[in-house]
Amino acid sequence: MRILLSFLLLFCIHSITAQNEIDLLFRDLDNKIKNSALYVELKEAKIDELKTERIRNIASVNKTYSSNFAIYNEYKSYISDSAIKYLNYNMDISYSLNDQQKLNETSITMSELFAGLGMYKEAIDVIANIKKIYLDKPQLIEYYSNYRQIYSGLGMYTQNSRDRWRYWQRSNEYRDSILNLANKDSEISLRLNEGILREKGKIDEALELNNKRLQYIKKGTPGYALITFHRSLLYRKKGDQDQEKKYLILSALSDIQSSIKDNASISMLADILMKEGDINRAYTYVRFSLDNINDYNTRIRSSEILNIQSIIDKAYQTKSNEQRESLRILLIIATVLLILLIISVCYVYKQMKKGELISKRLKETNTELNTLNQKLHNMNNNLKNVNVEVTEANYIKEEYIGYFLDQCSKYIEKMDEYRKMVNKKIQNKEIENLFKVTKNNDLKEEELREFFNNFDNMFIHLYPDFVDKFNALLQNDEKIVLKKGEVLNTELRIYALMRLGIDDSTKIANFLGYSVNTIYNYRAKIKNKSKISREDFEWTVKKIGTFNG
Repeated sequence: MRILLSFLLLFCIHSITAQNEIDLLFRDLDNKIKNSALYVELKEAKIDELKTERIRNIASVNKTYSSNFAIYNEYKSYISDSAIKYLNYNMDISYSLNDQQKLNETSITMSELFAGLGMYKEAIDVIANIKKIYLDKPQLIEYYSNYRQIYSGLGMYTQNSRDRWRYWQRSNEYRDSILNLANKDSEISLRLNEGILREKGKIDEALELNNKRLQYIKKGTPGYALITFHRSLLYRKKGDQDQEKKYLILSALSDIQSSIKDNASISMLADILMKEGDINRAYTYVRFSLDNINDYNTRIRSSEILNIQSIIDKAYQTKSNEQRESLRILLIIATVLLILLIISVCYVYKQMKKGELISKRLKETNTELNTLNQKLHNMNNNLKNVNVEVTEANYIKEEYIGYFLDQCSKYIEKMDEYRKMVNKKIQNKEIENLFKVTKNNDLKEEELREFFNNFDNMFIHLYPDFVDKFNALLQNDEKIVLKKGEVLNTELRIYALMRLGIDDSTKIANFLGYSVNTIYNYRAKIKNKSKISREDFEWTVKKIGTFNG
């Protein structure tokens, strides 16, 4: 019995200590996020210093080539279009010198960057031009590593299930080629073998390899951020959420210190915190992560975002006006009742002076007065409820107006960057290249997906229990199960818009990019799954939501 009590005591002390450590790490991360501009300033200062050095070395092609790579290394996880620009400078130098070694080095680096950005077509085009026979061993390892990253990305994101297995198979073939070439204690061998063990569920063995990787890396560096992120994945697989959060925080801290805009740690932390109910901190992290992604990603947003934001803003403005009108009417009624109450009190006071004959009538008046008081009490309760609704409407309006202005500002900046790019290509007479850029619709679709993701996160921030309460209205075997990574799906998004006051199918169709008939069909299909009456279903949905104000 004593041994059991001692064990329980030690376990409790360990749990409290671990929780205190995580709380301290969270406070450190919150502080780093607030002061992230300081790290950005340091990054910009270092880049300016490298650019100054590049100007001093402009007379030497080889020194310029080295300076371009140094600047690229600062930009590659900070601003993607600038990173591409300096690699293109080196590509031009390589061609002008007819230097196969420089061409291979630049091409391998560029394909790695393109693969990381999800630009798989461009990555394959670049790496396909590399002459493999001229590569030394380290370059060959990088060459295989880039192909592995390209095919693993294609396997992860392809919509064609028939090709997915083939892509993963190619990725594994390149992984095996790397392991055959690389030293078994090298970072890339340890990383790949760790991934293999993680996939097989051998977490303790994978953690041992991760320990070796941590021995060779300095805290606060991009490498440390990556290794601790991989360690968090191992603890996620193991089901140890405290350790998963700890290493996600350590990874996020290193990302901020290194001014890495392309990161996943903070968004994964936000997802965990959202599920735990820490909505405010989760929202802060999501907004910080979205700002980083927007800074890093230079692709152009679709103009539809302006129209959608206009529709949402107009709907909330209308709702706010209606609630103000309801409040005005209730105030008038309350004022009238107050006047009636004053008149009744005066009447009672006057009647008290008339003796016994009047006392009976006085009792009747008191009864009437109590009734009026009860009505006034009910009216006050109604006023409180209306105040809550007005507060909700104002908060939602402020959130969306702020978000709308922020996105407009960024969209204007991106449109200007795009204008400069088009102008430059016209000046350089790259008409065919410009035609290819403007012809491709993938960019628009990707931006729409990003917008809907932003809308979903914003809505769930405002109504965090919407999905659970919506499912509670459906039959048990008809509940909506979201896919991994989804915040809302199409059905939920339709009713989310209705919760926001947009119940016109035409407006919903314009918002989601579907036909009106499709929206009608979705609405009818969901109502058929309801466990309450079809007539009451949509009215009930509009009342859903614990407002996160």
